[in-house]
Amino acid sequence: MRTTLWPLSLGSLLTLGAALTGTSSEGDQGNLRLAHRQSTCDGVVLVRHQGEWGHLCNLEWTLAEASVVCRQLGCGPAVGAPKYVPLPGEMVRPWLHNVSCWGNESSLWECSLGAWSQRACPHEWVVVALCANGTFREIRLVKGHSPCAGLPEIMNVNGVDRLCGLHVEEATVFCRELECGHALQAPRQDVGVSKYMTCKGTESTIRNCRLNNKLRGGCNLLLDAEVICSGHVEARLVGGEHSCAGRLEVLRGLTWGTICHADLDLPTAHVVCRELGCGIAVSTLGGAQFGQGSGPVWLEAFRCVGNESLLFHCPREPGHHCGHEQDAALTCSEFRLVNGSRDCEGRVELQVQGTWAPLCAANWDLADAMVLCHQLNCGNAVSVPPGGHFGDGDAPIWPDVFHCVGTEPHLLHCAASTLGAHDCVLGNTASTICSGLQDILRLRDGQSYCDGRVEISLDGSWGRVLDNAWDLHGASVVCRQLGCGEAQRAYDAPAPIFRRVPVGLRQVRCLGSETRLVHCNVSTSLLVPAGTLRDAGVVCSGSLRVRLAAGPGRCAGRVEVFYQGSWGTVCDDAWDLQDAQVVCRQLDCGHALSAPRNAHFGAGTGHIWMDELHCLGNESSLWKCQSGSWGQHDCRHKEDAGVFCSESVALRLRGGTSGCIGWLDVLYNGSWGAVCSNALRDISLSIICRQLGCGDQGWLENRPSSGAGLGISWVDNIKCRNLHNATLWQCPSAPWNPHSCTQEEEVWINCEGPPQIALQDPAQTPNCSSSFGCLENSVLRVLGGEDGCSGRVELWHAGSWGTVCDDSWDLVDAEVVCRQLGCGQALAALGEASFGPGVGPVWLDEVECLGSEVTLEACQAEPWGHGDCTHKEDAGVRCAVKAQPSLCPTAPSLTPPSVAEVWNLSEIACLVLGCLLGIVFLVMIAQWCHIRDASMGAGMLGHLQSEGIYEDIEVDPVPKKEENTVSRLLMLEEGYDDAEEPEDQPTENDE
Repeated sequence: MRTTLWPLSLGSLLTLGAALTGTSSEGDQGNLRLAHRQSTCDGVVLVRHQGEWGHLCNLEWTLAEASVVCRQLGCGPAVGAPKYVPLPGEMVRPWLHNVSCWGNESSLWECSLGAWSQRACPHEWVVVALCANGTFREIRLVKGHSPCAGLPEIMNVNGVDRLCGLHVEEATVFCRELECGHALQAPRQDVGVSKYMTCKGTESTIRNCRLNNKLRGGCNLLLDAEVICSGHVEARLVGGEHSCAGRLEVLRGLTWGTICHADLDLPTAHVVCRELGCGIAVSTLGGAQFGQGSGPVWLEAFRCVGNESLLFHCPREPGHHCGHEQDAALTCSEFRLVNGSRDCEGRVELQVQGTWAPLCAANWDLADAMVLCHQLNCGNAVSVPPGGHFGDGDAPIWPDVFHCVGTEPHLLHCAASTLGAHDCVLGNTASTICSGLQDILRLRDGQSYCDGRVEISLDGSWGRVLDNAWDLHGASVVCRQLGCGEAQRAYDAPAPIFRRVPVGLRQVRCLGSETRLVHCNVSTSLLVPAGTLRDAGVVCSGSLRVRLAAGPGRCAGRVEVFYQGSWGTVCDDAWDLQDAQVVCRQLDCGHALSAPRNAHFGAGTGHIWMDELHCLGNESSLWKCQSGSWGQHDCRHKEDAGVFCSESVALRLRGGTSGCIGWLDVLYNGSWGAVCSNALRDISLSIICRQLGCGDQGWLENRPSSGAGLGISWVDNIKCRNLHNATLWQCPSAPWNPHSCTQEEEVWINCEGPPQIALQDPAQTPNCSSSFGCLENSVLRVLGGEDGCSGRVELWHAGSWGTVCDDSWDLVDAEVVCRQLGCGQALAALGEASFGPGVGPVWLDEVECLGSEVTLEACQAEPWGHGDCTHKEDAGVRCAVKAQPSLCPTAPSLTPPSVAEVWNLSEIACLVLGCLLGIVFLVMIAQWCHIRDASMGAGMLGHLQSEGIYEDIEVDPVPKKEENTVSRLLMLEEGYDDAEEPEDQPTENDE
C-alpha cells in the first residue's frame, strides 16, 4: 500500500488536491455530482442549474445533507460531511444557498432548498460529501503502544494520510470516534494559531471538521506529540537486569501503576512479553522482587487468553487489593530451548517478529550457553552438544555470533559479530543442556562464571549464601561443584543489587573435601533478614581470562588479564605481533593487525601481571606462552601492551554537512569501506542512526559518488531485525568482502536528528595521524547541558555512544572528564540523569578515578557494558569554561596558554614564583656585571681577584637549569612521562 505523508492534510481522502484534475460523474438526474476527486463518491458537492455548474453555499452542513447526496448518487451512506476552504484555482461560483435535509430524503431536490443565486457566499468554505463507496477506509492512531495512543492517520484506498498539527479539540474528536475515551494529550499545545483542520470538539467524526486548504503547507510532523486517549493501556518492565525482566507496570492514560502478583497469571505474562517484543514469559514473581513501585496499584485485573497481541485487548475484571510489597514482576525471553526431553535442554531458538528460528552452532560455546541457561531460569550450562543434536527445525537458521563472557544478564547483552558472518551449514543448529534448578550453585556479579557472589537453589528458587563463617574451605567446595578449578580466594561480597533474593544458607562450615556445598555443616534458617550481612564470594582458577580495554571495541585495546580476582596489564617488553596473535585468537577477534606498545591505549592501573612474553603465535591462550612468573616484572604502566585485531569494527558517516548525514562506512580488517544499499530497509536505517546517536529514523538518498569512494565496499544485503538494543553488529548480512558492490550501490544516509557535536566518529577527526584514525581512543562528549562543558557524560565505544552510571561518581571523576573535554575545573558531579536519560548502552559503571588520568576510560571501572544501571542513573558533569575539544591525543603544547584561559590556584602560585625567580635572576646578573666591571678595572693590579670571579661564574646554576628544562620538554614530546612516574635508576650525574 502506498503511504503518503502530507503535512496538515487529510490527503487523498479529504484534500481536494489542486494537482488532480476534476472528474465529472452525473447523478440520477444529471444535475448533481461530487467533483475534484479520483472517486465519484467523494468530493465537493456541485449542482447544475441553467446548464451551469456551481457549488452549494451552506452555513450548516451535516451528515444528514451528505447522506442524501450519497444516496442519490448510489454511493452508499455518508461517512463524512466536512467543510472545505479550497485553493483559488479550485473555486467555482456558488449556485444554491442554504440546503437543509432530514437525512431520509431520496434526493437532494426533496430537501428544503434555499435560493438559486450566484451571489457571493458570506463564508469562504464549500461543502463536501464523503460516501461509504468512496476512498475512505478507517481512522487510526499509529506508532503508539495501543490503538488509543499514537500519531493520527486516515487510511484510504489510495494510501495513508498523516494528520499534522492537531490540537485538543481535534484530538478529542479523534479519541471519541475511536471509542477510546477523552483526549489526555494532543500533538500541539500552542494557541492562537491558524489551523488546516478545525474542530469544535463536539463532532461525531473527524471527517465533519472544517478544512482550510490554504493552510495545509508548512506543518512539521516531527514537532507533533502523540495523541493519548484515556483508554490507552501500555505495559513495561522496570528495575530488572535487562529490558525483558522487572516489575510489571501498566500505563492507563498518562498514569503508571503496578498490579498485584495475585492478578498476574501465565497467559497474561505471555501477552506482556509479546507486547514488549520479549518473546515468552519464563517466570512470574511476587513480593516486589525487583523493588516496590510508586503510584497507584490498579484494582482492575487483566484476564488474557494468551494469544492477544497487546495487554490492551485482554478482558478485564475486578482484581485484588494489595500494597506495593506485593507488586507483580516477571521475566521474559526471546530465546527458548525446544525438542529436548525436559524444559531446560534442547535446540536454541530465537523469536523475531513472532516467528521462531534456530541459531547456528558454528560459534556457540559454553559461555553463551551459560548466559542462556541463566536467562531461562534453568540453572547453569552443563554441556553444549554438537550441532543438530536436538534436530534441525523447519525454519532457516539464524547466523548469530555471540561472544559472551558468561556473566551477562541476557544473551542480547553479549558482544556480537553477526554482521558479515557466513551462512550456517544446513542442519548445524545450536544445542544446550542446562542443569535445572535443583540443588545447584551459581556465581553472580563477577568477571566470569567462575568468580563472584555465591547463590544456591534448593527448592527451585535462588537464595543467598551469607558470609558468616565463610572461608577458603567453603570456596574450594564451590569451585569443585561448579567445575571451575581450584579456589584462589574467599571474600565478602556485597548483597544483590537488582532484586531481593532471600537467604538460602548461612553459617556454612566446610572441611574442603565435600563434593557439594549442602554436604557441609550449614544452617538453612531464614530468620536472618536479607541485607543484614554480606554474601559469600569466591574466585576460582577457572576465572582466568583476557580482555582488551580502553579501545574502540572488544577487539582492540590495552591487554588486561583477570588473575586471582584482579585485573592487571601486560608489559610491552618483548611484546610483538606473535603475542598479539594469541590474544586475537583467544578472543575470537580474527588475526592481529598490530601490537602497539608504550601504553598506546592509555596507562592501566593495578597489577602488571605478565612480562617478557615469548609466544610462538599458535598457543590457545596468552598464559600458555613462555613468560616470567605472575606479577614479576620491571615495568611501569606507561609500558602497557596493546592489540589491534582484524575483527575490530566501527561505524561512521562521511562527507556530509554533519555527523548524521553522509556515506555510511564501516571499519573492518583495519580499513574503512563502504556499506552497500541492497536490501537495506527502515529497520536497518533506524538501528544505524540510533547507534550513531542521530535519532530513530533515517532515509536513503540517491547521490552520485563523484569519485568520493574509498575503493572498498565491505558488506551487502544487511537485514537487521527488530531486537532490543540492537546494533548493526547484530544484523545478518552477506559475508565480508572488500568488493561487495559497485560504487553506484554504496549507501548515503540522512538521519533525522543532527548530533550535538559535529563529529560522530573518532576516525572523522582530520588531525589523526594513526593509520587506524583515532579509534585507539574512545571519544567523550556531554549532552543536554547549556554548553559544551556541562551535560550527560557519553562515550563512543564499540561503534556507538553510551552513557556512564552514577554509581561511585564523584568530583574526582568529573575532573578527569572536564580535563578531557578541554574545559576548566569540575564544578559538580551530577547523578540520577540530571541532564535527562540517555539512550543505547550504559558503557561504564563504578568509575573510580585517581584524578590524574588523561581520559575517563583510563580510570578503574567495571568492564565495558557490564554495569548494573539503567539510564535513570546516567552521570553528568558541570565544568567551568569551555575550551576547544580535542578528539585525538597530541603532544603537550609548548605554547603558553591564552590570556582568556582561567587560571587555577596552583597555576597562579607557579606564575608568582616564576616572577620572583626572574627578579632574583636579574639581580644576580646585575651583581655579576658589577663584579666583572670591577675586576676588569683591577686587572692591571694582579690576577688574584680575577680567579675569585672565575669561581663565582663556575657555580652559576642558570645554564644547567636551562639544559634540564629543554631535555624534559623533548622527553614529553616523545611520549614519556618520567615527571609523573620517577624512575629509581641512577642518572648519569649520579654515577
